[in-house]
Amino acid sequence: MRRLVILVLSACVLPLVSGCSISKSISSPFEWSSDSSASSSRSSSRDRSEDYRSDVRSYTKAYVQSGGNYDTFSSGLSAVARKHGVSNWESDPDTYVGIGAGLKQGGVTPTALAVWESNLSQGDATKAAAIQKGYDSTQR
Repeated sequence: MRRLVILVLSACVLPLVSGCSISKSISSPFEWSSDSSASSSRSSSRDRSEDYRSDVRSYTKAYVQSGGNYDTFSSGLSAVARKHGVSNWESDPDTYVGIGAGLKQGGVTPTALAVWESNLSQGDATKAAAIQKGYDSTQR
């Protein structure tokens, strides 16, 4: 029940806090121009990690700028993760670093960042720190 309340509040509050308009839904996940999966056999683990964070950053930035609900955001992150062979994005630190970077590039203020961190980390200090790391290490 608590998670449902957080999700509902996230869907209603986050677009407003970040300065975006509320949209009822986004019809499909965003598509990405980079196709790192084709070259994954030639990439090192570090390169794949960087490619994944980059796609998460781009997805998050686009989501923040367009608004939407949490389920759409979560579904889109799942699609990005699958593309990169990440089976559980919710436990991958690169996901949260990428989210933080995307929030910064999307124009999320430090005050709104705290709301995102709280909702996405669900009390996990490691996840919150990864979001902050991505936010702090990114230029707008």
